[in-house]
Amino acid sequence: MDFEFIIDNKLHKISLEKKEDCFVFSDGEKTQEVNIKFISPHVISVLIEGRSYQVYWARDKEKRYLSLEGEEIVVQEPSASPEGIEKREEKSREDELKVKAPMPGKVIKINVSENEKVRKNQTLAIVEAMKMENELKSTIDGYVKKIFISQGELVDSEKPLIELELKE
Repeated sequence: MDFEFIIDNKLHKISLEKKEDCFVFSDGEKTQEVNIKFISPHVISVLIEGRSYQVYWARDKEKRYLSLEGEEIVVQEPSASPEGIEKREEKSREDELKVKAPMPGKVIKINVSENEKVRKNQTLAIVEAMKMENELKSTIDGYVKKIFISQGELVDSEKPLIELELKE
């Protein structure tokens, strides 16, 4: 899987591939094997070249806050950059009503059903990607118009998973 993210206003591109009991990490310049173990929902143990690191993380909207050996790192998705914010403001209402996964993964839970009333920021479903759970939240107060997924299904980040309808 390929990922893009921004740290200190600089775009980074990486590739992660699952290989037996570890991941192969590549940033275009360096390739190495990385062991990742989830200690708790917000603590990850990472083993790189025989050295172990504990990474603490938290999420707030499009930003991820990582703490590694006392250093705080703010990670953003490219769409959260200033140019991305302008583009997001231009996003049509139709796009806002279609809930998509942030990255390819597996649906582990669906918390709503069709025609159910939902509130803004309510968790609609949970998708697991790279052993991390991603909560998919409602962008509006409204109703669930259509659910395109089922529990256990593998999903892509481009495919709409749930369609919402505005509250009347």
